[in-house]
Amino acid sequence: CLFFSSKTKLKKYFWKKSIVKFIYEIFIILGYLFAQPFRVFSSKTNLFFEGRKNSFKILREEINPTDKNIWFHVASLGEFEIAKPLIESLKSKIGDLKIIVTFFSPSGLENSKDYKFADSMVYLPIDLSVNAKKFIKIVNPKVAVFIKNDIWSNYIYYLKQNNSIIYSISSKFNESQFYFKFYGIWFLEKLRNINYFYVQDFDSKNILENYSLKNISISGDSRFSSVIKTLEENKSIKNIEKFIDNKKCLIAGSVWEKDIDLINKVVMENNIKSIIAPHDISSSFIKKLESLYGNNVIKFSCLNSKDDFNKKILIIDSIGSLKYIYKYGYVSYIGGGMSNNGLHNILEPAVFSCPVIIGKNYKGFSEAKDLIELGGVYSVKNSDEFSKVFSELDDTELRIRSGKINFNYILKSVEKNSIILNSLSKNL
Repeated sequence: CLFFSSKTKLKKYFWKKSIVKFIYEIFIILGYLFAQPFRVFSSKTNLFFEGRKNSFKILREEINPTDKNIWFHVASLGEFEIAKPLIESLKSKIGDLKIIVTFFSPSGLENSKDYKFADSMVYLPIDLSVNAKKFIKIVNPKVAVFIKNDIWSNYIYYLKQNNSIIYSISSKFNESQFYFKFYGIWFLEKLRNINYFYVQDFDSKNILENYSLKNISISGDSRFSSVIKTLEENKSIKNIEKFIDNKKCLIAGSVWEKDIDLINKVVMENNIKSIIAPHDISSSFIKKLESLYGNNVIKFSCLNSKDDFNKKILIIDSIGSLKYIYKYGYVSYIGGGMSNNGLHNILEPAVFSCPVIIGKNYKGFSEAKDLIELGGVYSVKNSDEFSKVFSELDDTELRIRSGKINFNYILKSVEKNSIILNSLSKNL
């Protein structure tokens, strides 16, 4: 009786798991199908689908499953910045290592094609069982690394089947996430297959331990190492130096439309230079900025004549140079915090000992929370508050003190990242 009772319970358990898996895959397929019409209106959405068509073909051509392969998965460009220091350190330490990087978003891969440390970079095929099984067979990764919380359940399952060692790095967890709801048990089980968690904070560590997950360490965020590398490169941009001409300069990085509304009063009314780097460098948004600022503005790509360098506002209309431009900032503003787009990288200006102003929405960004409490970063809710803080930072002593707080915070955080690198090296 006990045998048949246990067998019945086991059947029910696996039946429930199968139903959840089936529903999960149906939702993915429906999402894939419903998104198709948007390809007509959005080049980014179209690229999301087109880019995935050749992923398996590229992998077969570039990757040998018998090699020592490590797979990094990132959602987009920001997560790739977290992966880069680890990739480059591993590549220098382990000569025969082959590195595969997959991206979820087009903005990640399309802006990273010249990256020389990866042996193959492709879009991640959508998380269906057939795709995940096929991908793991082709790549056969000895180690797989998921950056932040872009963790895909079918891929985790087949990695475990493949005896790959799985890492979750720079991840952040809280009770509101679906893993920890009654309907998320299937997904929580997939998390249990991850061998090592390197999380950003104590709260994440505590919640994972409360759900009996193991091998959890607090390691911070490898973006700290990445920005230190930018600092050490000390790259100069002559046209930026010529434009600023030793004047006070506000650097507004990764800004959206609501961020422009916030900073506009200071940009227009103060006798300073301003460099604005939109997150969206599409022609339509650039044209809006040109229309807003009129004769006061020039695009970075158009800097040429003496009159161009005498303009008050410079728009950065290309990708890749912003992290080097922050070194010229008197004060920096980082976008994303005035809407739900997500706060962008405050560490890039902070490493140059620059005070940083952000918008009101920074929940989930532990470095922002820490640095606001320490006094290196300032959060504002509206344009009046922005003007007030910007004016206060005209005080040399306050500005220098805030900048030092930011730089020292990064230095202390870099020390934690060696933990991850040592663990990865050991398992490779």
